[in-house]
Amino acid sequence: MRQIVISIVFSFLLSTAHAQILKVDKGSLSSDSSNYFIGVIDATFAINNRSSSVEEQSVYVGVNNNIDIVYIAEKSATVFLSGLNYFKIGNGPLIYNGTAHLRQILRRSARLTPEVYGQIQFDESRNMELRWLLGGGYRWNILQKRSSLYAGLGIFREMERWNAGEMEINKELWKMNSYVSADIKLTPSTNINAIVYLQSGRDGAIDRFRNRISGQLEFKNALTEQFKVKMTSNFLLDDRPIIPLNKFIYEVYFGVEYSFN
Repeated sequence: MRQIVISIVFSFLLSTAHAQILKVDKGSLSSDSSNYFIGVIDATFAINNRSSSVEEQSVYVGVNNNIDIVYIAEKSATVFLSGLNYFKIGNGPLIYNGTAHLRQILRRSARLTPEVYGQIQFDESRNMELRWLLGGGYRWNILQKRSSLYAGLGIFREMERWNAGEMEINKELWKMNSYVSADIKLTPSTNINAIVYLQSGRDGAIDRFRNRISGQLEFKNALTEQFKVKMTSNFLLDDRPIIPLNKFIYEVYFGVEYSFN
């Protein structure tokens, strides 16, 4: 029931207007102007029959929707990112996963800026019923010109609830969070947008560190000032999943993006 409610919330957010990559123009965070909204809405699609056999044709269909909305205030920026991904293999069930992320960036024009954030997430495909986290840290704006480069370091508290078949597993950990992101302008109409996260925390129950590396890479080509075609790839490497799971997962999508301001 909780997953159905969360799915409805995500669907509403996406119909009225995503990994945590900010797709809007990074230069806007250091803009001299203030008190305005900017945003990006995108939709990507994937289909293949790689799991088909001679005896049975099985088609994979995946759809991903994302939205970034940023409010630029005089000295700060409020960032909202959300995404809903759903896919279906053959006659199997429709599977959802989604994320909503809210981040407050202080002193947005400074080279070193504090930030605080919260996130809620679920992933049916990996039996993760709920993950929420609250944290903060510092963001280093290394380059804010035609192309941009920035990095972050901080800490967060994470709570997860997993479905392990006959039992439910709850886990709460403190984790270190670090990331590097770049938006590279290759030509006036083509750019690359990428981010990589490293998150790590010690689990006293197993006396080991649980490490998670995730990232997203996008190639975008502008058709008009507002519309772009794009290829998006995501990956996740979890060295010690809470329940037995594939440690490495990836996905690739093709679609369109609409930006507004």
